[in-house]
Amino acid sequence: MNGMDDRTRYETVKSRLRAMGQGTAEQVHDPIEPSPYSVREVENTLDEMMLAEQDEFGKVDAVYRWKKHYRFRVGKVAVVRGVAVLITP
Repeated sequence: MNGMDDRTRYETVKSRLRAMGQGTAEQVHDPIEPSPYSVREVENTLDEMMLAEQDEFGKVDAVYRWKKHYRFRVGKVAVVRGVAVLITP
């Protein structure tokens, strides 16, 4: 692969993980259809992201996550851009 292909893969995997919030390499790989990348390539890219962008991404066991992902639950208060918001149905 050339540098452009590597950058495209990196951005694709990064975008997918951000959309999901968290997941294993296989979970991140599966929705990329059709995927020109193997699960192993996705996992290697995720590991690269963990090192390059430690403030943004983390890993616990086999689960990669985007640290700025917010999980909203009804009845809970969330802080969004510095403002407290009550999540209602």
